Amino acid sequence: MLSISETKKILTTKFNEVNVRNGPGLNHLKVYKILKKGYPLKIINEFENWKRVEDINGILGWVSNSQLSDKKYAIVVAKEEFIFKFPKLKSKKIAIIQKNFVIKTKRCTNNWCQVQHNNIKGWVPKKSIWGSR
Repeated sequence: MLSISETKKILTTKFNEVNVRNGPGLNHLKVYKILKKGYPLKIINEFENWKRVEDINGILGWVSNSQLSDKKYAIVVAKEEFIFKFPKLKSKKIAIIQKNFVIKTKRCTNNWCQVQHNNIKGWVPKKSIWGSR
């Protein structure tokens, strides 16, 4: 069993195709399939080599440990958000990201996360993304 502090942990999908099942094991039915590498999932529990996860929409399921990574990614929850040059709203806007976009996070402060996509690197308000740590 996980301790309370570990239940807030976020892991991400390691591959572009990851099955989410209704129980811990290959003999359990697939609930749905995640088709995006880096998709963040909140860890709720674990059993043997499986993690019980919750996605951004609150859907629960089980994913094999071999399908998960500790690389940091987040999903944009705002309809549209800017990537800023510096962690300030008055800073230069360098890109726009749309809702449900999955983006790599480098580090976070209380209110901002530094993100990167290809050669674009900047800051987004933490409240505009889900899955940041």
